[in-house]
Amino acid sequence: MSKWSIFALCIIAAVGLWFYNNGACPLQAMSPSSDTASSGSYQQITASQVKERLDKGDKITVIDVRTPDEYAAGHIPGSLLIPFDEIKVKSDQLPQNKNTEIVVYCRSGRRSAIAADTLISLGYAKIYDLGAVSSWTYGLEK
Repeated sequence: MSKWSIFALCIIAAVGLWFYNNGACPLQAMSPSSDTASSGSYQQITASQVKERLDKGDKITVIDVRTPDEYAAGHIPGSLLIPFDEIKVKSDQLPQNKNTEIVVYCRSGRRSAIAADTLISLGYAKIYDLGAVSSWTYGLEK
């Protein structure tokens, strides 16, 4: 294999890692000292991790970023409704402390990713994306 082929493979791998990490630097994502506050990005979180943290009584704000109709059809108990496209307008409903841990979710994960990015842009440091509400197998509230 020529040097240029190896170089091209390295570039392709780096670009692939960049996309896999939602645009975050792959080296930063692998760093043991990287965290949400310092990287300016959000992290994925599983339903079981959220459930465990809530059951322990950890202070976490859970936000449903779907539409009011979707929220009314069933939402995670205790979650707030702030549609993803209204987060900036309704920022007064968000925690005042920018270090509050916030979990966002939606129907499929697309809107929650947008909401997580918006929250980061507003200065929130500890944002977690649960993704799809269907991953929540612990019962929904109506």
